[in-house]
Amino acid sequence: MAQITDEKTERFNRAARLATDIIEECRVQLMLKFRFLDLALWRMELVPVHSRARYPLSTDGTNIYFEPYSVLARFEESFDEAVRDYLHLILHCIFRHPYNRDHLGNREAWSLACDVIVESVAMEMCATRFTSEQDADREQYLSQIKQTIGAFMPAKLYHLLDRIMKNPEGATYFNYSKSNIVEMQALFERDNHESWPAFNDSEGEEKPGDIEEIGEEDESAEESADTNAQDLQATSDMESSQTDTSDQKVEGNDDGDDEQASEDDEGEDASSNADGSSLDTSNDELEGSSSEDDADEQVNDETAHEEKEWEEISRQIEMNLETFSKEWGDEARDLISSLAIANRKTYDYSDFLRRFATVSEDMRINDDEFDYIFYTYGMKLYGNMPLVEPLEYKETKRVRDFVIAIDTSESVSGNLCKRFIEHTFDILMQSEGFGSKVNIHIIQCDAKVQSDTKISNPEQLKDYLANFYVRGFGGTDFRPVFDYVSDLQDRGELEDLQGLLYFTDGLGYYPDKMPPYDVAFVFIDNGETHLPSVPPWAMRVVIDEDGINRFKSAERAHS
Repeated sequence: MAQITDEKTERFNRAARLATDIIEECRVQLMLKFRFLDLALWRMELVPVHSRARYPLSTDGTNIYFEPYSVLARFEESFDEAVRDYLHLILHCIFRHPYNRDHLGNREAWSLACDVIVESVAMEMCATRFTSEQDADREQYLSQIKQTIGAFMPAKLYHLLDRIMKNPEGATYFNYSKSNIVEMQALFERDNHESWPAFNDSEGEEKPGDIEEIGEEDESAEESADTNAQDLQATSDMESSQTDTSDQKVEGNDDGDDEQASEDDEGEDASSNADGSSLDTSNDELEGSSSEDDADEQVNDETAHEEKEWEEISRQIEMNLETFSKEWGDEARDLISSLAIANRKTYDYSDFLRRFATVSEDMRINDDEFDYIFYTYGMKLYGNMPLVEPLEYKETKRVRDFVIAIDTSESVSGNLCKRFIEHTFDILMQSEGFGSKVNIHIIQCDAKVQSDTKISNPEQLKDYLANFYVRGFGGTDFRPVFDYVSDLQDRGELEDLQGLLYFTDGLGYYPDKMPPYDVAFVFIDNGETHLPSVPPWAMRVVIDEDGINRFKSAERAHS
């Protein structure tokens, strides 16, 4: 039995060495063609594993886990396909897909969306080399998807796939059915995503790179793969100095088992008294719980560190491509666009909006200053006469006068406008005292001001949203809103105006002069590489459609 195990180990080690050489050659060939990927190609260590996975490669952003026999089989099929497998994996990391936690509601849909994005970029990069026989079929699906969602953005694609997957059997959504999902998975999937950090945050889930014992049911497959490995070894010069390294790793594992066994014996002796009785371990159990928490915290820190490093690599690649964009031409066009989306700075809209809240004094109970002991002493002493100190003035952050301008040109969706207003008020209503002395104007404007609705309390907002409809659909000119607001100030209707938010696509005429209040233009990210600029006196905030639904806000007071 030991002899059989040794033979299996030797076969696996031999296959692992050959598979490592194949992956290293994939790295070299990609480096020769795409020099800007040098930082990413050798970023991760190669780790051979026993697995029954569908695909030969997987990653957790730190290591690349590969199943040797599957890698050899892929190489036998086509070296170009092996290269594409590796490029696919690297692009996931460059776009930071393994770390994205925004779309875990439907992991299957998010995984497929990431695969489609990555393969679309890889197809363009490998149009002249490292092509795949299935690229023509992939291109048909990509064309259909682009016609459906417009800009090729991960969030948009995710929502499309999620909707299709949730359809009843036989139903369609934009002419897509569940059978199309199966076809797309077969075309675009190239790696396993079980090891992604975002998918392994919860306890009890399988960790990446877990090594499984080889069962008897795998022997025939391994023998077949071993035959291929022997053929490859006989016809290839790819055997390298890694042989000694791999052998050392295997021997080290055996030594490690002996050492661990010795440590266990010592541990048993240490946990007993001289009379053979066991020591009290209650405190140890408590310490163990703390150790687990520390371990989880350490894992989270390491994950954050890895994500940060991939972000730096991604930005460096983006900068190199922008610098030498003419050199790479159309081969890197989609890559540049995808990098721009992945690296675009995101904002916590809640924190941003609270900038417009100002400090003011209200005559109200200050919980920090109110003396309840003084109060109750009076009741106890006199029976019905509490002793109350003079009212305290408390400084609070409040939004008093505010303007929300909505671009109602044809390029802006009415549904998005409604959701933007709704979530903006969610955040504003978290300000203390929102329900009193609040004066917020919602102005709709295309090339001229179409409507102005004054909101003083949550109930008025509720009625406004219930009957909301867009007025306008003409051209875009921002100047009429600023002129109108200036007129409101002159009439005394906006005495304490702190800020103006303008929700728009950015394609319009801006005022020449800086207004006497803060202004922010909020753009919807439609996947464009370059967004319109704003005047130097204004702020620019970019959010995507999905981001509107992810605003960090409390439950709406008016719901």
